[in-house]
Amino acid sequence: MSTGAQQEARGIGVNLLTLFAQASLPAFHVQLARALGESGYGVYRTATTFVDVLSVITMFGMDLAITRRVSIARAANDEAGAVAAVGTALRVVLLSGLAVSLLVFVSAPSVAAWQQSPQLVTPLRTLVLLPIAYHVASIFLIATQARMVMRYDFWARGLFQPLVLLGATTLVLRLGGGIVGACFAVVTGMAATSLLAGRFYSRELPLGPTLAAIVRNPMDWGLVRMGLPGVVLGIVWGLQGSVDTLFLGHYRGSADVGAYGACVLYVVSLSQVRGAFYPVIAATLPPMLVKGDKAATNEFIRRQTRWVALLAMPLCVLFAGFGDGLLAIFGGEFLRAAPALAILSLGHLTGALAVPAYVLLLGGKARYSTIAALTCLVFQLVALPILVPRYGLIGAAVSSASGMALSQVVQLGFAWSIERVHGFSVGLAKVAVAALAGFVCGRGLFQWMPYPLIVRFFVGVAVAALVYATVLVSLGLREDEREMVGAGWQKVRARLSRD
Repeated sequence: MSTGAQQEARGIGVNLLTLFAQASLPAFHVQLARALGESGYGVYRTATTFVDVLSVITMFGMDLAITRRVSIARAANDEAGAVAAVGTALRVVLLSGLAVSLLVFVSAPSVAAWQQSPQLVTPLRTLVLLPIAYHVASIFLIATQARMVMRYDFWARGLFQPLVLLGATTLVLRLGGGIVGACFAVVTGMAATSLLAGRFYSRELPLGPTLAAIVRNPMDWGLVRMGLPGVVLGIVWGLQGSVDTLFLGHYRGSADVGAYGACVLYVVSLSQVRGAFYPVIAATLPPMLVKGDKAATNEFIRRQTRWVALLAMPLCVLFAGFGDGLLAIFGGEFLRAAPALAILSLGHLTGALAVPAYVLLLGGKARYSTIAALTCLVFQLVALPILVPRYGLIGAAVSSASGMALSQVVQLGFAWSIERVHGFSVGLAKVAVAALAGFVCGRGLFQWMPYPLIVRFFVGVAVAALVYATVLVSLGLREDEREMVGAGWQKVRARLSRD
């Protein structure tokens, strides 16, 4: 494996640790679901979903702008330029965040009326500072990742944040805080994470000059213009990922939102798999695109797509084939959402594998990704009012999965027509065959065994994993894939042994 690929594998290994650590996050949601019930949990999910939609305005496209600017500054050894860019990004996030907070506070009664849920008003107003806290931490962590330092995201978002959220909500719920208390605990946890992220940032770039730049430096309008396409794209993406939940709440009520929210909690792991690769891609791809080396770019994208597939496809098998067992931990009433979980997992898999779309986002062509997202959003706005009243959870899942698949196909088409980049390879096909074999064998055994759900779940998952690994090895992995898996496993073992 080349030196560049080895560096990619090391960085991805740390990011995968973050993903594995965040697997503890469902414990926080399971606790809420069991304490609040299906309907109460649905109210919480509706409140956070609405805030998340507006939260993308707070970021104001600074994630893409900072990723591009800091990664290029790193290649040019320009620390002052990186500090100035981060200072501008923080100023933008604080100003736009205040505007979003005011909007959430004012619009809370209208949202509650549309959702036919008066109890939504107070949770929404409790969450008004959440976008600022979350995205300040994001700016700090994104800046360190653009410098190819991945461990701080692991410590802040992978370990600290889930533990703080779990601990704070446990305390609040035991004190009888209910939904509002849980929302307050979430805001507190995110604020604490932003403070820790700032401390980690100071180890890579000077924090004092960065904070001073928020106030003293002139606004970098070039950076703002770079982020503007990301604002529109973020809003469209936010709506694309949230309208299914909001329409479900409007037509079917908070109980269905709660069950659907449990499904979404799992399937977002597929997007997080791709997200584990994003920092390495973001730090490597922009300079590569500037050089214009199509062959190297294609090889890089295909390698990253295969590596994403190695992890995303088994997860898809787990969610699509064994959702019954996964949803049972939320409570017996959540089992009815298993078919919706299977449908959603297929849609999110297409998103996880759309790695070539990064050439649009990181190459200054985010408008094409916006067009793709708009295609999905328009499709959902037409399909949801038709499907949700008739089919409930299944209708929302079909609309979401189909829209996501459509948007990814459009993005991949743009990536090929504009940059001549695609992620298809023989190695990707091998992973797909192995995953399908694991699904067929594992799910077949799950259906056949006349045992309790917990026994069928663990036996079926074990068989699916064994078949997947066996078929994959039989078909043959590339050397870089073997070394990437080995490097990631060694990092996981080393981290677990230290803990």
